[in-house]
Amino acid sequence: MFEHGDWQFDVDIHPADWRFPAGRSWIAGWVHSRSGRAAADVRAWIDDRPFLGLCGLPRPEIEQRFLGRDGPPHAGFSFLLDPHRDARRLRLEVFAPGGGWEPIHERDIAVAPDAAPPPKRPQLGPELADLVIGLLRARRAQPHVSWAALAEEVVAAHRSAPLNTLPNPPFFGALEEPTTTGRMRYGRLVVTGWLAHRERKITRLTGWADPLQPVPLLHGMPRHDVTGLFTGLRDAERSQFLGHVDVPAGLPQPVSLRIFAELDDGHRELVFNRRFRPQALTGGEATLPPFSALTFLRAATALHFAARRHRLRRQSWPVLFAALRQAWWTYAAEAPPPRRPQASRPVRRALVVRSEPRSVVIVTHNLNFEGAPLFILEYARHLATLPGWTVRVAAPRDGPLRAEFARAGLPVEIVDVAPVLAAATTAAFDRAIAELAARTAWDTADLIVGNTLESFWVVHLARHLGRPSLLYIHESVAAHRYFAMLLAPPVIRRVEEAFHLATRVAFIAGASRAVYARLERHRNFRLLPSWIDLARPARFAADNDPQELRRRHGVPADAVVFANIGSVCERKGQHVFIRALDLLNRELAAAGRPHPPLYSVLVGARPGAYLDSLRLEIALHGRATVRFVDETPQPFDFYRLSDILVCSSFEEAFPRVLMEAAAFRMPIVSTDVYGVTEMLGPDEAWLVPPGDPARLAGAMRGALEAHLAGDRTRAERAHRTVAERYDAVRSLPLHAALAAETAARRRT
Repeated sequence: MFEHGDWQFDVDIHPADWRFPAGRSWIAGWVHSRSGRAAADVRAWIDDRPFLGLCGLPRPEIEQRFLGRDGPPHAGFSFLLDPHRDARRLRLEVFAPGGGWEPIHERDIAVAPDAAPPPKRPQLGPELADLVIGLLRARRAQPHVSWAALAEEVVAAHRSAPLNTLPNPPFFGALEEPTTTGRMRYGRLVVTGWLAHRERKITRLTGWADPLQPVPLLHGMPRHDVTGLFTGLRDAERSQFLGHVDVPAGLPQPVSLRIFAELDDGHRELVFNRRFRPQALTGGEATLPPFSALTFLRAATALHFAARRHRLRRQSWPVLFAALRQAWWTYAAEAPPPRRPQASRPVRRALVVRSEPRSVVIVTHNLNFEGAPLFILEYARHLATLPGWTVRVAAPRDGPLRAEFARAGLPVEIVDVAPVLAAATTAAFDRAIAELAARTAWDTADLIVGNTLESFWVVHLARHLGRPSLLYIHESVAAHRYFAMLLAPPVIRRVEEAFHLATRVAFIAGASRAVYARLERHRNFRLLPSWIDLARPARFAADNDPQELRRRHGVPADAVVFANIGSVCERKGQHVFIRALDLLNRELAAAGRPHPPLYSVLVGARPGAYLDSLRLEIALHGRATVRFVDETPQPFDFYRLSDILVCSSFEEAFPRVLMEAAAFRMPIVSTDVYGVTEMLGPDEAWLVPPGDPARLAGAMRGALEAHLAGDRTRAERAHRTVAERYDAVRSLPLHAALAAETAARRRT
């Protein structure tokens, strides 16, 4: 055994006397951190050539020795090295999440004289665009590290020879996603493929990127093409797998995905290892530095010198210039503006609604019990109360909220926008808009209002009809990322055009406005406060006893109940919430202090793969008592019967659930994303970064301890803040006035 700083390790498989024969050779060993850190990756250098290895391999005898149990974290690692002739030095490095590469071992080696000479240095060409963007992201994440050191690491990662693995017989299969690029949604990697065994049943598949957090994958779904390619495989017709694996910030690039299979005899084996570079479609990606030509120049210059130090061969100047131009436009599109809009708090102005009659058509992206459609329901109801105003509602998809619109006397029309969204070219998009305008009765509208980014097309429809448009934006993600997998690139350009073609674009959070600031033209963006009807929660609380509601819904009377209310989907981060619950239970058990049982309700469940994966995670961890509740028109029951509200979202503009929880005077734990911190501060709620189960568990423990001590300070402050700033009595008239002012600006 060797020791180097915090690390204990050994290399127990290597060539005799460290004399490498010609060709490839395995070396393997184990590594353990005395301070409890986990090795996320390993790298070997032979002279100045980097090789990536396999990390996080089970070594039960080592884990029992140091941890008193089998991992995670797993201690094993291995490399498949191909030393070149005359190589003299080997260095091993380990990477812990949130840190950097740390050398743990260095020694002289000898290589057979008939080994191959050093390979040619890789060329630097079109990939320069990705390297520049990667360096800019690294700079934003680690501003204290020099440009030179960051560029050195980016180029080293580009040069590193990866070690990927495929199933060995009697396993057969294919990992179809990720490829060399991995699609990321809210910090989670999309994983798909198939796997079967010649003789035995596969009982579990587990994916890893975070060395401390295994994620179960759904396996056993129908796969009809495998039996035609391979014969004699058990359960081949149900060999499909899919899932999402957490990829936390702070992992080295390229990221290593490991997938383990467990058989019905208890045998477990690594079946896939795939190196990939994350591509964030929505949420969770490290932001770029504020847009600056000087910052871009520093990144390009640092990469130039790092590439020269590594003696990379460079392609022609036109190729490099095209790559730099691509990086420039990507930076310009995704970076925050040099300064944020001046209005970071909701604007309050004395506006007067014009008295002349108005006809308004409001389009919302769906009719589900979600924050944005509920927002537009209350908005439409308010406009309909104005003298002389008529309001109609349209949506591309039906849903349970349609009945609520009907009860409010608001007619709803379902419109087919599939041809618009399926267009492959701008010409096809424009034709589809023209057909939609001709088939639907928009002619009487004085104003067309779109609700959410998905309703961008109403701006083009209104322009075609010569009508003014008002677009409400609830999202906080750039349009080209939001629609990357949904729309053709030319149509995504139409999405961005909608921001400057709209008569007005309304935001309820300054942080969301900042995301789209570069798309503003003609000073057409507006920032207005959201709202909540405070009287309704107050009446409900007065009329409903929490214990009676618990009896009605089968919730234990003596439990402390954590509520996570909102559509069960990746964006809301319920997988992080479940892991935080598990960590909290572990911490409380380790503390040994008596406490009431913990119980959790997740309100807003929808059938699908994500919900299935959450159920699997609960079964895997086994410590959290969690109940799923379907989407419901009566969420107030669960605010009233619960003790603490937890919002685990990766992305929120201005979440309605927090205003409702504050109205019920609940302690609030939330991620501090986008507009959340505009609504509530650290004196009013427990705020943590998104995607971090450990910090979320810590905040939940703080809220639990305050609840058990009878400390209502933050809950009362949150209630007071929401009442003062977001009471519907004051906010809704401002939105009505914006609608009237927009309607008066008839477009031609």
